[in-house]
Amino acid sequence: MIIATKKTSLKRRSGRASREQLLEVAAQLFARMGLHRVTLAEIAGAAGMSGPAIYNHFRSKDALFCEVVCLMYDEETAAFSEVLDPLDSVQEGLNRLMEQVPAMYRDDGVLQLLGLTAQLEAVRDPEAFAAISEAARRRDEVAIRLVERAMRKGEVPADADATELGSMMISLFIGALGNRALRASRHGQFVHSIEALRGIVRLLGNDSATKKEGIARTLA
Repeated sequence: MIIATKKTSLKRRSGRASREQLLEVAAQLFARMGLHRVTLAEIAGAAGMSGPAIYNHFRSKDALFCEVVCLMYDEETAAFSEVLDPLDSVQEGLNRLMEQVPAMYRDDGVLQLLGLTAQLEAVRDPEAFAAISEAARRRDEVAIRLVERAMRKGEVPADADATELGSMMISLFIGALGNRALRASRHGQFVHSIEALRGIVRLLGNDSATKKEGIARTLA
């Protein structure tokens, strides 16, 4: 819903459909305006319902924001699981993420901007947005499990920090390509950024022995 856009009709009014519509609209507004510059009434209006009606679905703006962001992270988790769960090689995982992540980004920047907003709010108020941090952890777990499988295979040193390495894998692609996607003035420029990161990934994989020693030194 957040990663893949859906054309929805404002005429839908079943409870579930109204809730899904609110989530879609809220994702766009939170991405464009941030958490604090948009009101629940504005979100309700953009979704074609009255302001008070939104409370039938969400008790507060923070609750709506949490659900939108957690949905986004859950969708990312599913996308990453599909490509990484069958693998036991970090190098192959890097290559697959190189193909997967750019395809997830939307031209309207919703995924990229919402992700940045989520990170900031979770840091500013970790207690209120603990659910967001937990959803992000579940997403990182996909890559962490891959690293653990690669450790058992011998591709990654046995004393490496799997949690840090797996989380860094996700951050590398989400952060680097998300930033470049937002700053690219045209699609061709973003494609060039993708190829630049692809080149870095190839460099990292050129010498397996050197790579293992480097990881071991860094994470020791």
